[in-house]
Amino acid sequence: MKSIIIQREYLTRIKKKSFIFLTIFIPFLFAGLSAGIFFLESISAEKTETIVVVDATGEYFPVLERAGGCRFIKAQTGFEEFRKHSSEPVYATLVISADLLTNPDAIALYSSKPVAGSVKNAITSALNDYLSDKKLASYNIPNLRQIIDGSKIKLNLKSVGWDGETGNETQAPETSALIGMGLSFLIYMFIMIYGGMVMQGVMEEKSSRIVEIIISSAKPFDLMMGKLVGIGLVGITQFGIWALLLLGVQQNGALLLAGNPAVFQFSHTLNAINIAELSLFFILFFIGGYLLYASLFAAVGAIVDSPEDAQQYIMPLTILIVVAFSIGISCAQSPDGQLAFWTSFFPFTSPVVMMVRIPYGVSWWELLLSVALLFACVIFIIKVVAKIYRTGILMYGKKLAFKKIFKN
Repeated sequence: MKSIIIQREYLTRIKKKSFIFLTIFIPFLFAGLSAGIFFLESISAEKTETIVVVDATGEYFPVLERAGGCRFIKAQTGFEEFRKHSSEPVYATLVISADLLTNPDAIALYSSKPVAGSVKNAITSALNDYLSDKKLASYNIPNLRQIIDGSKIKLNLKSVGWDGETGNETQAPETSALIGMGLSFLIYMFIMIYGGMVMQGVMEEKSSRIVEIIISSAKPFDLMMGKLVGIGLVGITQFGIWALLLLGVQQNGALLLAGNPAVFQFSHTLNAINIAELSLFFILFFIGGYLLYASLFAAVGAIVDSPEDAQQYIMPLTILIVVAFSIGISCAQSPDGQLAFWTSFFPFTSPVVMMVRIPYGVSWWELLLSVALLFACVIFIIKVVAKIYRTGILMYGKKLAFKKIFKN
């Protein structure tokens, strides 16, 4: 009977037009958003703001005019007269009232709206370079600027992973952080989306009273597990399709960018990752995290009668998942810290946190202990939730009474 429930939950959802549409649409949505961001950035880069310069010294306008980044116009008779006789829009007005070398505060930028950081940087960068050269020239030391420039050393520090036992190069820490956070986000997103789907499915069956017919031929525990497994398989199918699409895009992109040094470096460090270990524990934490939270979502769906009540009960679960993801992001900076270490064993945070740590290298005993604690907690939670589910799905229009739920 459990297999029939799983099959029903799975086939009912993957045949929906919404599933097919979102499975195909979301990759194109991400691609479109990425393209849109690049397009908007290119437009922003091409846009040149007009800055009116009121320079009382007459010294700094030529410096700004040569700098670029903005279009600088000199106000011959002052800013007010310029505005009266000019039809072009002005972004801001730069007023320089004294020698900036002796009085660095004698400069101000006036605008009717907040000034972009790029505009400020264009102005300060040009004037700082000019004033530095002028200050150095005042020392009357021949070629002082060339001497100072020649003494500057720019290091190119590369992060290279190193295996002390084998003496082989491993993945770079930057790659580890990227992979770990990506896998952590997948688990986080999977739990949020499909955990909510489990709760919604339970609430729909309860409100329509169809659950009364179903439990006449199936045990409540089988019904709950069938729903958890069936909806979980729907999520795995969807992510599997996205993974295949992403793999195809990656291979085509790698061929197009084969000569790019950054692509070569990323591929080189990616090859050093233990894919088998990473895949194995990703699947284990993926399944464990989903079962843990989805069973709790199922319990919420069983004990409430309305979406408003559901929102109150899922709030602690949502906060817990968000906190786990936040800890995972912070642990990317310190994967061996105390916070990362202890939260990678706590079952409610370990699926997300441990996936951030694994690409950096985690001992086997830590991995096995974390998985054991996670699935031990899953078994315990499912047993508790099964009691709540068995009683809750048949409660209609009654206030929640925990004593009654755990009585049976």
